[in-house]
Amino acid sequence: MSLHGPKTRHTLNFVNGRGCNASDISPYGTFDAESPYKMLYIGYQISPYVDYSLQNPECPKDAFHQFLAIWARYNETIDNDINLTASFCETGYYKQAVNITVSSSTKSPIEGSMVPTGPRETLSETEFNTTAFEYLLGASVAADELDVSREHPYNHILQHHPRVRSKGLTWPMSPMVGFAIGTQNVSSLDAFRDEMLLTEAFNASHKLLFSLAMQRILMNATSDIVNEGQIHYTQHGIIVSRLFSAIVEGLLLLVAIFTVLLWWHIHRAPSNLTSDPASVGSIISICQNSTGLLDKFSGKGCLSEELLRDALEDERFHLICGCQSRCGNTIIKIVNVRNEITRDWRFSMEPPEIDLSAGHYSPVKPLALRQDIGGFVTLAMVAAIVGLSYLKTEEQRTKGEEDDVPVEEIANRIEGLIRPDASFEVLQLLENYIPTVFATLLEPFWVLVNRLLCVVQPFKDLWYGRKTAKGTIDARYTSIPPQLVLWRAAKSGHLLLAALCVIGVLSNLLAVGLGGLFNELPMFADYAHTFEQATLPQMSSDTMNALETVMLFGSAFIYEDPALVVMYNITKNTPLPAWTNSDYYFQPFSPIVENSVRGDTYTASTRGFGVDPRCVAAGTYNTKGRGPPLNETIESTFEPIDGCAWPADYRGNLFNYRTITGPAALELVETLNSTYGACGKPFMLGWGRSSQVEDTENGEMDSTFVLCRPAFTTAMFDVTVDAKGLVLDAVQTSDPEPRLDYFNSTSHTDQIISQLNQLLFRNGGSWHNDTLSRDWMNYLLKIHPNGDPRLQDPNAPLPDNAALVPPVEALYRQLFALVLSLNQDVFLTGPGPSVIQGALRRPEIRIFMDRTALVITLAVLALNILVAVALYCGSIEHFLPRMPTTVGSIIAFLAPSRAMREYTAPDAGVCDADGNMAEGRSSGLRRDATFSFGRFVGDDGRAHVGIELDPYVVPVKLSSLRKGETGPRKGILRRLLGHGRKGEGDTWL
Repeated sequence: MSLHGPKTRHTLNFVNGRGCNASDISPYGTFDAESPYKMLYIGYQISPYVDYSLQNPECPKDAFHQFLAIWARYNETIDNDINLTASFCETGYYKQAVNITVSSSTKSPIEGSMVPTGPRETLSETEFNTTAFEYLLGASVAADELDVSREHPYNHILQHHPRVRSKGLTWPMSPMVGFAIGTQNVSSLDAFRDEMLLTEAFNASHKLLFSLAMQRILMNATSDIVNEGQIHYTQHGIIVSRLFSAIVEGLLLLVAIFTVLLWWHIHRAPSNLTSDPASVGSIISICQNSTGLLDKFSGKGCLSEELLRDALEDERFHLICGCQSRCGNTIIKIVNVRNEITRDWRFSMEPPEIDLSAGHYSPVKPLALRQDIGGFVTLAMVAAIVGLSYLKTEEQRTKGEEDDVPVEEIANRIEGLIRPDASFEVLQLLENYIPTVFATLLEPFWVLVNRLLCVVQPFKDLWYGRKTAKGTIDARYTSIPPQLVLWRAAKSGHLLLAALCVIGVLSNLLAVGLGGLFNELPMFADYAHTFEQATLPQMSSDTMNALETVMLFGSAFIYEDPALVVMYNITKNTPLPAWTNSDYYFQPFSPIVENSVRGDTYTASTRGFGVDPRCVAAGTYNTKGRGPPLNETIESTFEPIDGCAWPADYRGNLFNYRTITGPAALELVETLNSTYGACGKPFMLGWGRSSQVEDTENGEMDSTFVLCRPAFTTAMFDVTVDAKGLVLDAVQTSDPEPRLDYFNSTSHTDQIISQLNQLLFRNGGSWHNDTLSRDWMNYLLKIHPNGDPRLQDPNAPLPDNAALVPPVEALYRQLFALVLSLNQDVFLTGPGPSVIQGALRRPEIRIFMDRTALVITLAVLALNILVAVALYCGSIEHFLPRMPTTVGSIIAFLAPSRAMREYTAPDAGVCDADGNMAEGRSSGLRRDATFSFGRFVGDDGRAHVGIELDPYVVPVKLSSLRKGETGPRKGILRRLLGHGRKGEGDTWL
């Protein structure tokens, strides 16, 4: 690098070290503190659109793909001095086979996912026109620019200077400089003093623009090319706890072992039974011919289970199969008594053991049938219903309409149940295992109650008295699992027992319901949060009137950023800038950094700034020579603005340019007053059609107009944004107001509206016979979803001005909001941030209750409670001295009774004492014979407790048992039985 020229205006020569000399280049910008920086991008090819190029006699063609990047900064401390960094770069183009992952929704490559699968191959000129591409980068226009007509956004150079003006960069500048700065996140252009950063910025710009250009020129293949690839997607699976799975596996193995052992025992064990002894009648059939056995059990009906076991502790019994006798009935004999003859007497007169039939007995109360246990279980089920209902209420506390909820209350509307901060195993215990264990414990409890009721039910009916054998003595409830006796219980009229069977079956459904009740699902949770706002809802006169603002809205170049944003939002669906939606710009807020909680979205109440375009359709006209007079329409549509004069006779001069023939179209976009401020707010859009443009005097034309008089509007909104400030939702919470709450606010807002009009409405109108747009407003109306794609087509009918009013208003509102969003420095910064309350939302895993499982659970628990209340509040009566759960217990109730002697099973014959069929003998029972459980005098003449034929039995009264007096009341029966005589205290219990 070498200097030339006077000190006040140095030029420099840059040499790349390989024979290329870029001569007489001035890197100076302006010698002032406001714009001290200048950056240059100098390509190789010469163009009338550039000041410098590398192509000259001192730079050979082998530098064709090189460019020179320069950064310079005016040195304020030394006159006419600058700091400078420069670098030569050379581009190369290649293609390469790669594996890359792209997003299924946006089709965009995932950063860092590219894996080369082949070598780099040079990209030929026939595959990609690098000459035209580099010409476009260097000159900012295509080589055929003068020969091609384009839509308005594409027929001039894109200006980047408004986006970097605050950084102090001198204008004019190449668009490549703007792209280079945009690729680097730097706060000051001093960072480009580093040569590595400078070259990296321009290299990144080259790569980005090459990718976009390649994407535009690629065409679909003429034949399908099939390549193998992979699809990556998120899938939720089931996590199995190794601890609990090991426990379950061990228990399953233990059950399997016990099952095999049980099967082996059943398979190997001998059996002498010819029928199922599942009823009291079947026990009678087996024992009624065993006189020794009956004598041994006689008088033991009132004993408790422990005393009965002690009394028979030394006895041994033998079951004799009925297949060994002609009778076919099975019998039980005592095998350890010496005198077989004495043992086989049907009635032995040997006095029973002392006190076996005397005294008072206390009724047995099985634990599962006690009222306190039933009350405890019922309360547990009620507590479960209350707890589940409360949890569901907590989960549903955020459901319902949310539009009317103030933003301050969002924190109290949390969906789902907050998951405990615990390990996976603990969560599994809370969500799955404990509910399942509750249901699993409830099931065996009901099975036990059901089993006990199956055993007690025949005796209970007998205790009520005068019951036939069917349903009592012949009831077969214990031969199958208790849940399966539903049909038998229903046939016998035992509805409570049938209900218990249903409950036992439904307990399995309860386990399923509780096991699937709690589920973890992702959701967004809202939390109260504090935010701060740095700016005020007040505009700065200094900023709006500063030189940089005048440059922004001046005539040196067209400020197009708002229109470009709208264009790409419509055509490419790019997001709008932060704090902006389609109608408003919102006063920014940010979470206070001291709070450690971070969210995905933030919601707070903030002010929105917008505009009401107030557009109307101004009629359709047919005129000759000149446009129609619109002054009457203007005056009738809008109220006069103080200090502003309406045009006395506004007639659009639609025939200013008459150089074309045939069908022609024209578009007008003009302000009704060229001044700034309030007078410059009203504007007009017009469209014309004519096939007589060349006739300047009598040429007939059709025209239509839309008139607008924008007015500033502001209101409060509940605004939801993401972490970048992009607006996700905005709900207006106050009435709109026409001005801000400070002096001179109307002047400021009117100035911004008039400046926006000056930017948009620079087209005075000219006739054309093509379909291309000449200004931003007509181009945006052309591509708008509700616009008119044939708006500029001379062969199309005149557009419907009423139909164009909504898209005109929508575009104007969006453009106004973008002017504020892209120039936030027009708002004052307060002396300190103001604090506002709001909410943040972040994704969380919460616990949700499955509705179906909850309904099943609550229904089953409610049915359980109803049955429990019916069972324990009056259905259970404790009157038995022991539970008849063993053969011996049942025999003791029957041994001394007439029922034992006279009962004959429906399908059994009558046998003698030796087990042979007794010819000529038959049952002494009548068909209508009934049985009862109570006190009776047996064949031995003594009092007993058990089952006896009616009318030889007296029911046992529960009140007598509670009082300790089991004898009959004074009366004939007491005198007949001799109760009260000395020495006969054992007659009655």
